[in-house]
Amino acid sequence: MSVDESAPLRLDEVRTGAAYEAMRADERRRVADLKRFRRIHLGESLALVFENRDTIRATLEEALRTERIDDPERVAGEIDAFNAVIPAPGELAAALFLEVPDPADLNAAVTRLDGIEQTVFIDVAGKRVRGEPDDVFAPGEGVVAHYLRFRLEPDVREAIVTGAPIATGTDHAACAVVVSLDEEQRQAIARDL
Repeated sequence: MSVDESAPLRLDEVRTGAAYEAMRADERRRVADLKRFRRIHLGESLALVFENRDTIRATLEEALRTERIDDPERVAGEIDAFNAVIPAPGELAAALFLEVPDPADLNAAVTRLDGIEQTVFIDVAGKRVRGEPDDVFAPGEGVVAHYLRFRLEPDVREAIVTGAPIATGTDHAACAVVVSLDEEQRQAIARDL
């Protein structure tokens, strides 16, 4: 089944309860393989994970399982929330994760990297596109993840699709880094357009 990658998730596409449990192990392996080329490490404590409709559906199904939600009305409400972060046509979307080995260091890292979500970019064919943070987390709370949208002009989309090199990074004062994507990473992101 071919589905528009920006189409909202539908209730009949989302597996819950026994239907999800029956295929969960295979699905988790498939999604881990899918995300392998979508995770870009930005230094030692940040990772940018490019998301698409499929990865978002997988995250939703795991969240429903964790919360033991299978009532169709509650599932529909969760679907609505997750649909809000599916990339629109012409966009790339990514989750920016703060990763620290010792949870005791988390608060210090959050403080040190305050505002990091405002400084993330991708470079394509000589053009820099800033990620725009989505307000999917409560404002004012220290969070370990941010959701970003990269709104791409047609020439930038075309450059990505036709094989232009892509780099991503941040110019935050405490964590300035630029990482060039390898060919497998570039292709994974290009498929979303």
